[in-house]
Amino acid sequence: MALFDDFTKKAAKVTEGAIDKTQELAGTARLKLKIKNLETDRDDVYCKLGQYYYELIKNSDDLDDDVTENCQKIVDLTNQIEELKQQLDEE
Repeated sequence: MALFDDFTKKAAKVTEGAIDKTQELAGTARLKLKIKNLETDRDDVYCKLGQYYYELIKNSDDLDDDVTENCQKIVDLTNQIEELKQQLDEE
């Protein structure tokens, strides 16, 4: 019977350790999810801010080359999107 009691105690310790590790991993996963959600929220704000400033400067003549190039990329991508939407409407 002592062998069974010893086995039961060891099994209980292993189970307890597994439960602790599971709780630790769940806590880590929960924190990682919160971080990802906050990063997504931050990226949405960056996007809105970028759209705001794009609308302010898109017709300005006093822009450096990088800004002008990125504004042109936005125009090109918008045109491509509109063409694809038209193709969808035609189908």
